[in-house]
Amino acid sequence: FLSEKTFKAIKHGHPFIIIGTPGSLAQLRSLGYRTFDHAIDCDYDQIIDPTQRWLRIAEIITDLKSKNLHDWFESCIPDIKHNQLLFSQSKYNRLNNLHDKLLHQLATT
Repeated sequence: FLSEKTFKAIKHGHPFIIIGTPGSLAQLRSLGYRTFDHAIDCDYDQIIDPTQRWLRIAEIITDLKSKNLHDWFESCIPDIKHNQLLFSQSKYNRLNNLHDKLLHQLATT
C-alpha cells in the first residue's frame, strides 16, 4: 500500500525513505519511479520483521546525517526530476482515461 505521503514527497521533489510495508519501494519501481538506490541503501524494503526493518531504517538515517547533505541532495536531482515528470504524466493520462470513459458512458446511456 502506497500512501499519499509518498506521492507528496515525489510531487514536491523530496528524496524519501518509506516507513511502511515491505515491498513498497519495489512497488514504486514497478510503476517506473526511481527510489534513490544510489543514495540510500534500500535493502530495508525487503525486511519483513517490523522491528528489524525499523532498526535498519534508523541505521540508514544515522548514516545520512553523517553525509554532506547538500552534495547528497544534488546527487538525487536526476531521480527527483524523473519522478516528478512520471508523476505528472501518469496523473494526466489517468485523468484523460477517466474523461474518455465518462464521455463513453454518457454517449451510451
